[in-house]
Amino acid sequence: MNNFFSYERFSLLVKRQWTENYFILMMGVVVYASIVSVIYSINFDVESNYTLEKGKQTAMFILGLFAGGTLFTNYIFKDFGNNIQTMSFLMTPASHFEKLSVGLFYALIAFPITLFFVFGAVDYTFVTLSGNQSNEILYKVILDTYQEYSFFVNVWVALQVFVLLGAIYFGKMSYIKTAFSGFLIVAIFILFEYLLFKIIIGDDSQHNHNINLSIENRANLSPAFKFILDASKYALYYALAPFLAVVAYFKLKEKEV
Repeated sequence: MNNFFSYERFSLLVKRQWTENYFILMMGVVVYASIVSVIYSINFDVESNYTLEKGKQTAMFILGLFAGGTLFTNYIFKDFGNNIQTMSFLMTPASHFEKLSVGLFYALIAFPITLFFVFGAVDYTFVTLSGNQSNEILYKVILDTYQEYSFFVNVWVALQVFVLLGAIYFGKMSYIKTAFSGFLIVAIFILFEYLLFKIIIGDDSQHNHNINLSIENRANLSPAFKFILDASKYALYYALAPFLAVVAYFKLKEKEV
């Protein structure tokens, strides 16, 4: 028997998570669909049959993806907020990798798919009812502008895994503690970027009151420093989420009974 990963055990864990939480999860879907419907109704112009414009559609979807996604991911590992539930979770006959994989499955696959279909159903309904050709259906907007919003996808995945790690690490009041830690890390990163830019550019930065790594400023950087910036960007985009997942796995393993 494979003690690291078994598809059968993984499937049972997925079903168990759904069985234990389906009522709360379905309530969340209904509440979200209701909120989106109300917003669409408020913005629906009866005379011109015009509903939300593309920018507002996308903003609403991204807000739901980030706000709802972090709350949902934190809820998946809510057991760590209670000592008795923590013991029950850890004593479940499955490997830590399987338990973490279930969390990642719900956070990175099940949630965005559900959100897309719920939001898409409401969006499609109102756009169809409007009968206005100037209205666009959300899925077309997303597919047509994926390259433009691909940055948000990478950030969202890393954020989801970070929240999952926070739920495992902090336990009680994990969402608040994770949010505070996230803001602190971002502030430190921005400060580091500012100081690094000052060190590299030096006196040239005095000609510009806005110290940033814009395209204009990057043109003045050395090839070596440009390489460092590009490498850091790709590391943050593509390596941060897997790194946080590995850290979450070992943190979960530390809690072994």
